[in-house]
Amino acid sequence: MWWWPYAVAAAAATAYLMRPREKYKVPVRQSWTLRALNALLWPSCLLQDLFGISVPRVGKMLRWPLSLPRLMAEAERRTKLSDWARDESFPGLYEVAVARLNETRPTPVGRLIAFDYLMRRLMTRLQVIERAKSKPDPRYIPRAPIVVMGLPRTGTTFLHRLLALDPENRCPETHELLDPLSKRPLHKRVKYWDSKLNLMKRLVPHLEQIHDLGAREAEECLLALSVDVPLLPPTFRHLVRHCVSSGTFPSLQRAYALYKRQLEFLAAARGENKRWALKCPAHLPYVSDLLAEFPDARIVWTHRAPRESIPSLCSMFRTFADMGERGPVDLEAIGREQVAFWGAACDRALDVSCCDVAYADLVRDPIDVVKRVYAACDLEVSPQFERALEAHLATRTRSVRHSYSLGEYGLDGDAVRARFSGYAEAMRSRGVVV
Repeated sequence: MWWWPYAVAAAAATAYLMRPREKYKVPVRQSWTLRALNALLWPSCLLQDLFGISVPRVGKMLRWPLSLPRLMAEAERRTKLSDWARDESFPGLYEVAVARLNETRPTPVGRLIAFDYLMRRLMTRLQVIERAKSKPDPRYIPRAPIVVMGLPRTGTTFLHRLLALDPENRCPETHELLDPLSKRPLHKRVKYWDSKLNLMKRLVPHLEQIHDLGAREAEECLLALSVDVPLLPPTFRHLVRHCVSSGTFPSLQRAYALYKRQLEFLAAARGENKRWALKCPAHLPYVSDLLAEFPDARIVWTHRAPRESIPSLCSMFRTFADMGERGPVDLEAIGREQVAFWGAACDRALDVSCCDVAYADLVRDPIDVVKRVYAACDLEVSPQFERALEAHLATRTRSVRHSYSLGEYGLDGDAVRARFSGYAEAMRSRGVVV
C-alpha cells in the first residue's frame, strides 16, 4: 500500500484544479522577475508580521497593515517638517486610500510600492506646503495653460507629447512631478528616476504597452495633484470605488491650488515662464475645480468611443493590480466601477467650453489636429514647431498592440453606450462622433 499517499495527493490536486471558479476572477499576471523578487522578500514579511522583527533598510516599508499616522510621522522625520496644512480633502482621502489598500492582499513588492508612492507624496506635500508659505512670484505664475483632458485611452498622452515639441511650450517632466523641489543636479535626478522606472518596466513588462515611461517624458498631472489626493497607481482604483460607492466626487480645488504653486516653483527653477501644456484624464470630472484655479486655461477634450476606451482603461487598472496584489483580480468589478465613474465624469464636464479632438482625426493627421487646437487657442504653429512635429512623426514607431475587450470585463456594448448616451448626444451636437 506504499502508493496510497501519492493517490491521495493526486486526488487532492485534481480536486483543487477542478474546483469551480468565478468567471471574472482571474490570477494576477506576474513576470518571473517579479515572482523572484516577491520570493526574496517573503521571509522579511513573515518576520515583520509574526514577530515584529524589522529587517534593516526595508523593514518599515514591508510593515502591514499600512498606518497613515505612521506614514505621516516618517515623512516628518525625513523632511524635518511638520506643517500638513490640513484641508477639506487632506488627510481624509489619504485615509480612504490607506483603508482600501489594507483590504487588499498585497504581495511583498505590493507593500513596497504602496509605501514608496504614499511616502514620497507625503514628503513632497510637506515640502510644497513649506515653500508655498512665501508669496507667489508674479514672474512665474502660470498663465493661460493648454490643458488636455478626456477619457483615459483617448490619445491624451500622444497629443500632450506632440505639444511638448513646441519650443514655446513647457510640459512637466516625470522627474519634476515626482520630486518638484529637488536640489540635486538634473543629470543625477534623471539617472535616479530612470533607474526606478526601468525597474518597474522589468517587473511589469506589459505596463509599457499601456503607457510610455521615462524620467524626461512629458507626464500627466496626477503625481502633482497627489500631494493632496492620492491619485496613484496603487490607490487610484480604490478612490474610484470610493466615489462610485458614495455617489459623490470630492472637491479637488485645494489640490489644484497646490499644483499651481508647484508649476510656479518649476518655472522659477529654470528661470523661464513659458506657456504650460498640461494633461490628465482625471481633470475631466474636476474641470470646474481646475478652472477655479486656472480661469484662463484653454481646455482641449479628446474623444473616442467609450466601447473602445473603457476596456483599454480597465486593462490599465488590471495592470496596477498585477503590480502589487496577490489576486485574484475581479475584472467584472473593475469594468462596472470604471463605467460608473467615467460616465459620471463625462456628465460633469459637458458644459465646459473647449476644443474637441476626435481620436480618429488625431491618429490620421496629428499635425492638422495640432493646428486646429492652436487655432482654437488663438495661437499659431510656428515653422520651427511644425518641423519638429514632422521629424518626430517620421521617426515614431508604433507601440506593441495592447489587447483588451469589453466582454473580458463583464461589459456589454449596448450597456456602455446607454451609460454614455448623454455624452454621445452632446458631442454629436458639437460635430464629434463617439
